[in-house]
Amino acid sequence: MTSETTQFYDDLAASYHLIFEDWDRSIARQAQALNEVISAEWGGSVNHVLDVACGIGTQAIGLAGRGLQVTASDISAASV
Repeated sequence: MTSETTQFYDDLAASYHLIFEDWDRSIARQAQALNEVISAEWGGSVNHVLDVACGIGTQAIGLAGRGLQVTASDISAASV
C-alpha cells in the first residue's frame, strides 16, 4: 500500500464510526452474524480469531465481547 492510502485511512479513522446509524448496535449485529458462521464452520472449538484489516474494530470488538480472543491489524495505526 502507498503512504497516500495509509494517510487516507488514518485521516478517516476518527470519524469512520459515523457511517453506522448506531455503531454499538452494528457491533452486536456483526458479532452475532460472524459468531454464527464461526460456530457453523468450526463448532465450539474456536477461541482465537484474526481480524485482518480490522479498521476501527467493529467486528473485532463484537467478537471479543462474545469471549473470543481477537488479534486485529490494519494498515491504519490510527484506526486500530
